Amino acid sequence: MRAWLLTLGVACLVLVLNFGLANAEPWNPYGNYTFPAVVQPPPMPDPAFELGTRLWFSQGKTNFGINSSKIDHTLGNPTSTLSYDDLDAVSGEVTFRAKNDTGMVFKGFVGGGGIVSGSLDDQDYFKHQIRFSDTYSDVEGSDLVYGTIDLGYDFKLSEDFAVTPFIGFNMWQETVEAFGARCLKDEVGGTFCGPPGHVAVPFTTKVINNDTNWASLRLGTEIKKKLSDRLTFVGDFALLPGAYVWNEDSHRLRQDLGRIPNIEDRGTGWGAQIEAELRYDISPNWTAGAGVRYWYATTNGVSDFVNFGIKSELEDFTSERFGVITDFTYRFATY
Repeated sequence: MRAWLLTLGVACLVLVLNFGLANAEPWNPYGNYTFPAVVQPPPMPDPAFELGTRLWFSQGKTNFGINSSKIDHTLGNPTSTLSYDDLDAVSGEVTFRAKNDTGMVFKGFVGGGGIVSGSLDDQDYFKHQIRFSDTYSDVEGSDLVYGTIDLGYDFKLSEDFAVTPFIGFNMWQETVEAFGARCLKDEVGGTFCGPPGHVAVPFTTKVINNDTNWASLRLGTEIKKKLSDRLTFVGDFALLPGAYVWNEDSHRLRQDLGRIPNIEDRGTGWGAQIEAELRYDISPNWTAGAGVRYWYATTNGVSDFVNFGIKSELEDFTSERFGVITDFTYRFATY
C-alpha cells in the first residue's frame, strides 16, 4: 500500500512539474518580474439543492392516563397512568433542501434509530385516587422512526438574512418494549403486587409493547442569519395545529384484556417542533453543523378496549423528545 501511494504521489508531482515547466516563461535575470495577481474565487450562490446526513442524540418520554371511572364507579380518575421516561435514543437521518429560481423551497428529512434504554412506571387507582398498584419496568430494544416534508417560499431580506415560511407534514413513531415488573410502594400494603422491591415478573419477560404514532400538520418559519463569512445560524420553528395520535397499548400478560393489541388510543391535539443550529462552511460546497432539537405533542381522546367494545377517556397523552443534532451537508450550486 505504501509503495502504491508513493508511486501515485511521484506521478502526480511529475505531471505538475511538467505542466508548470511547459507553461513557464523563459527566465530573464535582467527583466522586470511581477508576481501574478491573486484572483479571489466568485462567491458561492444560494445553493439550489442540498443533500446531507444528520445524527440525533436524544432523550424522550411518553405519558398518558386512562379514565374508566364513568364505567366503574369504584375506579379513580385517572384509573391508570403509564409513564415512559428517560427514553434515550440514537438516530440517523438523510436531509434535503431544494429551491428553484422563483424562490420556492421544498425541504425535509427522514430518520430512524433505536431507543437504547428507559423505564416504565405503571400506576392504577381506586376511587379517591387510592393507588393500589405501582410497578417499574425496564425499556430496551425499542425503535424510533420519523420524517418531515415542508413546502415554503424563501424571502431574502438582505444578503445576510432570509426567512422561509412553510407548511408541512411530520410523521413520528416510537415503539417501546418494556420488560419485567418490580413492585413499588402503593397505598394498599402490597395486596395486589407485593412488598416494595418484590420482582413480580422477571426482567427477562416482555410485559408491555407500546406503539405510538403521531401525524401532524406543520406551520412554521425557517430563519437563516449569516454571522460571518463561514458561520450561519439556522432556526426552524413549527407549530403543530393538528397533531393526531394513534397508539397501540399491548399488555402481554393481562389475559383478562384479551388478545393484543388490547387497548387502542386515538386523539387529535397540538404540538410544536423547534430546531436551532450553527453551520460552518468547510468549503464552498461542504458545511458542518451542530445544534439542538425539541419535539412536543399532546392530546386527549378515546381509549378503546378493542376485545370488549368498551371505550374510556384518554387523558393527557403527551410525547416529548429533546436532544443534540450534528450534520454534514453538500450543496449543489446549479439549478
